Amino acid sequence: MFKLRAIVFVFTVCGISYSLADTVERVNTTAGTYIGHDSQYADGVTVFKGIAYAAPPVRDLRWKPPAEPISFAGARQADRAGPACWQARNDNNSVYARGNLNRSEDCLYLNVFTAAQDSTERLPVMVWFHGGGNTAGHGGALIFDGSNLANRGAVVVTANYRLGPFGFLSHPALTNESEHQASGNYGLMDQIETLRWVQQNIEGFGGDPERVTIFGQSAGGEDVCLLMASPQAAGLMHGVIGQSPSGGCMGLQRGLEGNDGGHYRGARFISSMGISGDNPDTAAEMRELSPQQIVSTVSTQGNPNGPIVDGWVLPESPNALFESGRFNRVNVMMGALADEYFGLQANSPEISEAELEQVLVRLFGDRADEVKASYADLIAADPLSARKTIVGDSGFLRTARDWARAVTKNDESAHVYYFERPAPVFRLYVPAQPDLNNDGGQRTLGAYHSGELAYVFDNLDVVGIGWDDQDRALSETIANYWFNFAATGNPNGPGLPDWPVYDPSTDAVQILSSEVRNGVHPRKEYMDLLDSARAP
Repeated sequence: MFKLRAIVFVFTVCGISYSLADTVERVNTTAGTYIGHDSQYADGVTVFKGIAYAAPPVRDLRWKPPAEPISFAGARQADRAGPACWQARNDNNSVYARGNLNRSEDCLYLNVFTAAQDSTERLPVMVWFHGGGNTAGHGGALIFDGSNLANRGAVVVTANYRLGPFGFLSHPALTNESEHQASGNYGLMDQIETLRWVQQNIEGFGGDPERVTIFGQSAGGEDVCLLMASPQAAGLMHGVIGQSPSGGCMGLQRGLEGNDGGHYRGARFISSMGISGDNPDTAAEMRELSPQQIVSTVSTQGNPNGPIVDGWVLPESPNALFESGRFNRVNVMMGALADEYFGLQANSPEISEAELEQVLVRLFGDRADEVKASYADLIAADPLSARKTIVGDSGFLRTARDWARAVTKNDESAHVYYFERPAPVFRLYVPAQPDLNNDGGQRTLGAYHSGELAYVFDNLDVVGIGWDDQDRALSETIANYWFNFAATGNPNGPGLPDWPVYDPSTDAVQILSSEVRNGVHPRKEYMDLLDSARAP
């Protein structure tokens, strides 16, 4: 990477001199040369948007592992994020509304935010994979602008990956044509390809390919957990941060075969569009389907699969790989929020105590009465709030703890957090329309799912409403923890509250709130109960 000084033109209008000059960065990648531009949010940070890390996965490349990006001559302006991968539009009356995204199958693009001034600096690299249930989202959302995080002395990369049936469809016809006899997990393969691109190109942006931390939230948190377990990602990462990892991080069991396996679910999905069989002609017919038809089918049939134990990207369940020590031995940090489902189920209708009992029986079998007794006070006050709390304790919070315990069982260290600061409520991904409830961003959902994102990227002055000085201080602390972890493998640093490594015997975690402190996990008693009450 080297600076180019643009030609300066000076002209005078009405006695006032104007100068048209700009300093840009030009980086040569394996596919071609990109020109970046100064960040509008952080001085000294250069931004490159819309870099192709793989070929467009269209036509014959649909439902195939990502191919190398197409080379080009000349230099391209990297000033616009690539389109979002195909996904359904969600409700605008939601914290998670994304508006009318520009969607395309040609979506395998990433963005780079670098604080380096030349390519010799070898700054730590942080690669972000967004959430959205592996069915929605994109790496170019403003809340993920990496400028302020990079400004600490890092290179931040945010990437798209294939979603829904485009990213996770398993089908006998696709397995039969695969050299690995596997199908599905194309979205995970895209993430792995992103990391390969980083290894090949990040030095040009001033990054250190030997200090690459992957981080993600929700489905992205699950995915980075799965990449930590995947032999296909070996050597491509040196640290992992899992924010609110979904249950598949440790609980994923579904394989290709069986009555509810990937092949069955994928074949049922495709047959609803009039295509059957398991031969090359079947695969060719599938690739003739329009993306609009596939997305419309999702609205009636649901998504056929998410990540799956395919025998290739994931040779076994992640739990088995972690428990047996067959995972990528890298530094790891994980955690979740106090009120995850108060955001995810914000618009849920009220339920009765009897309806809650049905949920508990489904989750905990014959131990449901014991769980109900432990949450009796909350249930008596509000069955819906009780459901949200129980599902949160059983889901994201326990997943993060299970992951940490599996790692420490294998003599590796982990740092675990619990975010409990109630965050202002706003449309996270529609910055032009942040005010969701016309209340100025009141903290009505507590520490809700995704509520930590603006804090992590230190973007409180970029997105959202209703922030105060305590939020800004917490954001500074969290972003410093995340950067330190990427730089050294340890979140601790000068001026920060001490964060000890996780010890399962004490269950002490770093509590991220208006006062940052280390203490016994506030939900320990309930998670211990839920552990003992796991349904068979």
